[in-house]
Order: sequence, then structure tokens, then C-alpha cells
Amino acid sequence: MDVKAVAILASLVAAMAVTATGLLQPPMYEASAQVRVSQEQGVATLIQATGSRSVAEQVIRRPGLRMEPAELLDNLTVERVGSTNFIRLTYEHTDVWGATDVVNTMAEVSSERISDTSNLTATLHEKARVPDYPTPVSPNPLRNGLLTLVAGLALSAVLIVGRSWLRLRRS
Repeated sequence: MDVKAVAILASLVAAMAVTATGLLQPPMYEASAQVRVSQEQGVATLIQATGSRSVAEQVIRRPGLRMEPAELLDNLTVERVGSTNFIRLTYEHTDVWGATDVVNTMAEVSSERISDTSNLTATLHEKARVPDYPTPVSPNPLRNGLLTLVAGLALSAVLIVGRSWLRLRRS
């Protein structure tokens, strides 16, 4: 079999494998809520508190979730919204309703915790809502398969051209 055909075939097989793997993974949905902090210096405090194990444990107890705090925190992103007094909590879950419930509960618990333990006030500004037509954020098997195919074909082209160049230099 020709080297070119082998390279193209290998690229196609790799792209199909990546696409198939993506199709077998459960879809992940994302939900976001925003919390407003009364003072700018409290934003960092709230971000730190929200990502703590104790807040995660309290969140898990409220809706009766069956997961470990580490699992909850692994799927949670907490970030400041620009240079405002808002923080955005984003949670990924295999169920769109689960993602929404967890992120809203996390926002409520962290707001209560910061308000109870400091002179700051934190309020849930924007609750996460389930969209009418939820779309998973990952995986994206078609995109991943196409990227693999393009990368494989590009690598194949480089190898074929390089091999031809080496042959010309030897002769």
C-alpha cells in the first residue's frame, strides 16, 4: 500500500475513533448564577469561600445530592465578572436540571455564609435558569472528529513532503 494512502487512511481512522468516543460520553450541561457582593474587597473573599470544601458539604446536604464535595468542586467554576462586584458561579453536570439546582444552591449557601461570617453582604443577583432548548457544552464529537481529521491530514502532508524532500536530497 502506498504511503500516501496509509497516511490518509490513518487520519480517517483516528477521526472516526475520536468522533465515536465523543458520542459515547454523556452530555454535560452548564448553568450559571451571579452573586453581588456589597464591597469590592469582599469579592475575593466570596470567591475563596465559595470554592471551599465546607460550602460544598453544606450544598450537598441541602438538596440531598449524592456526591463527594471534591466532585462538586471539580465541576464548579467561580470567577469575578470583569472589575465589578459580581461573581459568576458556573456548574457542569450531566443533567441540565441538576446543574441549575446545584449552582443556585451554591450561590445561596455562599451568600449566606459570607453574610453571616463577615461585615459583607452577598446576594443572589441572577439565578440560573433552565433554557427552553438546553444544549450540552460538551462533548462535541463532530468538531473533535473534524479537528482530528484536519490535524491528521496536515501531519500526513508534512510527512509525505518531508519524505519526498529527503529522497530528492539523496539522489
